[in-house]
Amino acid sequence: MIKKICFYIFLFFCFALNVILDFNIKNYIKLLNKCFNKDIVLTTNNYILICFIIALISFFIIIDILLVVYKKQDKIKGIKIKSEYGTYGTANWMQENEIKQVLGINDVPGIILGKYNSDIVKLPFNSYFNKNICVFGSSR
Repeated sequence: MIKKICFYIFLFFCFALNVILDFNIKNYIKLLNKCFNKDIVLTTNNYILICFIIALISFFIIIDILLVVYKKQDKIKGIKIKSEYGTYGTANWMQENEIKQVLGINDVPGIILGKYNSDIVKLPFNSYFNKNICVFGSSR
């Protein structure tokens, strides 16, 4: 909900910026005339073209933001997202159905990781995970 409100505020800001820029183009041309000591003439066609380009740039910025937001939502489909408050981390234990999907149990050839409910849990050799393992243990 907050993201939606922020997006609507951004859209309003872009619209207001377009209107301000469109109404101040003539003042900008006057400033350029003073800076460069030239007489730049702004015809109606040029004025329309400049307004169109400013509106087009704003339109592409808005489309880009929408594409990024929707692409991000596609990436996280099927993944249970943890709490946004990751003060103490967001790691969690794997559920039993996830163990059966991702890792091998008992007779599957692979690297032994441990034991779960008297079954040997292994990282299968044909797994899409890499086979890098770090083992921590106490001395003795």
